[in-house]
Amino acid sequence: MNCTRIAPLLDAYAHGELDAPTAREVEAHVTECGRCRASLRGQQALQAALAQAASEDRVPASLRARIRRRLAAEAGGAPASGRRDWLLAAPGLAALALAGYLLFAPRQGPPSGAHTGEPRVVYHVAAAGNASAVLRTLTNHLDATPGLKVVVVAHNDGIEFLLAGARDESGTEYAARVRELRRRGVDFRVCSNTLTRRRIDAGAVIAEAVLVPSGIAEISRLQSQEGYTYLRL
Repeated sequence: MNCTRIAPLLDAYAHGELDAPTAREVEAHVTECGRCRASLRGQQALQAALAQAASEDRVPASLRARIRRRLAAEAGGAPASGRRDWLLAAPGLAALALAGYLLFAPRQGPPSGAHTGEPRVVYHVAAAGNASAVLRTLTNHLDATPGLKVVVVAHNDGIEFLLAGARDESGTEYAARVRELRRRGVDFRVCSNTLTRRRIDAGAVIAEAVLVPSGIAEISRLQSQEGYTYLRL
């Protein structure tokens, strides 16, 4: 696998959206390729920074220290082969620089449009095997928190319980449980990128769920623009 093929996969790898064989190929390539490794590190740092910047609390000192060390290492550790290799790594360094800004810039209060009223939570579901536990935990959460607003965003293998005909361990269709939670105000959203990658027709998604272009982008938007707290189960 060469750089031309690997570059479009780096974002999906950073978000955990690749199947296991492809992920292993990406890992093998970035071990040998400084350019793609720098780009991947930048994307991973930016992803972490966006999640932290969207949260209400300041970034922990330990995380700030790790990011500072990475920024220093990437900026100061240009390959010995010269200026050309350093320029190849520039996209990754640019992403790291943006991550550093997001993490260390002074806070100016809640983002414009952020919600500060009733509690809001976005559940991130990325694995197929824990759907029953997610729905059980979600039900308990609703029971314990009056007025709670919940959005469930599924991507990668986590979409499977929102496909028509999917059943839990007892043989009961998940759609019935999802329908009950919808009546309680829970929204279910499915990543279109995952459907495209897995060649699943959009019509296979149950009527109780809606499609969003990118599951990760939707989670980031809910955090940064609508004041949702992030939970991954």
